[in-house]
Amino acid sequence: MLVLSRKLDESLIIDGRIEIVVTGISGNKVSLGIMAPGNVSVYRKELCMISDEQAPKRRSRSHAKPSCWRTLGKVQSMKNTLR
Repeated sequence: MLVLSRKLDESLIIDGRIEIVVTGISGNKVSLGIMAPGNVSVYRKELCMISDEQAPKRRSRSHAKPSCWRTLGKVQSMKNTLR
């Protein structure tokens, strides 16, 4: 794990195409802005963990997509329904 220190409005670049910017700091809470190409999915870890815990156990998960991807599909489907 790489650990970096960043101040307000400072950023870091991942793979030359993903930028993470510190947009706010309040007490022990840090707000981040993430700029990434449309084909890059960004998830909050706690949502993936909840989704994994609720997902039924399968015999072989080697070919299964992470449950975060399934959750994203549901969210995108809901967005399309609301349009």
